[in-house]
This record gives sequence, structure tokens and C-alpha cells, in this order.
Amino acid sequence: MEQNFNTESEKPPFTYKRNPLTDHAFQIFQWKEEKGDYEPVGDYTLIDLEEDPELTEKTVMNLVSGLNGRSERLIDLQNLTSDRLLFNIVDNKDTEESDYITIMLRTHDQKGVSKENAVLKIEKGVIYVKARSNE
Repeated sequence: MEQNFNTESEKPPFTYKRNPLTDHAFQIFQWKEEKGDYEPVGDYTLIDLEEDPELTEKTVMNLVSGLNGRSERLIDLQNLTSDRLLFNIVDNKDTEESDYITIMLRTHDQKGVSKENAVLKIEKGVIYVKARSNE
């Protein structure tokens, strides 16, 4: 029990807050030991403005829980939506020098074509994405 308490009281590696400059957006921060503070490492920006703000924030909370390695703490969103959340990594050859990965999140209602939901832009190295190979 004591180990659990200590784990819970530690600063999490990642956290988030609403972006004060952009409506419907959140900033993602990572604890930087060398600076002794959280530094911004990404942005989550909602595209589908019809989405319930509560669902958007809980989605971001789940994303941050996953980044923190706490997948057992994911919030069940079934009571807020029946849509599936899909994603794809946007591969833009012109921005290979960029320090960020852009991920397009899409919702699918099981009936037709998925639609753009949000964009996650996060520093390379924060998440590991295994590239698919056609070979």
C-alpha cells in the first residue's frame, strides 16, 4: 500500500491544461528534471466543434494517462459517445526536419466514412510509433 501511495504522490511525467490562446485546445506538458518544471511538448486541438467539451477533455485525460503509463486509469467514454476514435500519423515529407509528429484523430460512427475530430501535435521522442513496412 505504501508503494502505491508514493507512486500516486509523485509528479506525473505528463500533464495537460487548456490552451489559454486557443479555444477547444489543450497543451500537453512533460516534466523536465533538468529544469525542475513542466515544459510544453504538444497540443491537442479539437476540429469537430460539435463534440461535447466534456468528451474532449476526457479524451485528453485518457491520452495523458496513457503517456504516463497508467492505462488502467483510462476513463470509460461509452456513456458519452458510441463513436470509435481512430488515428493516423500525417506524413508530410516537407516537414521531416520538424521536431513534432502530427497525428490526425478521426471519429467513426459505424455507419459511413470517418470524420476529422482533432489534431495532436507532439514532440518526436515523446511517444514511440512503430512504422509499418510494406516489405
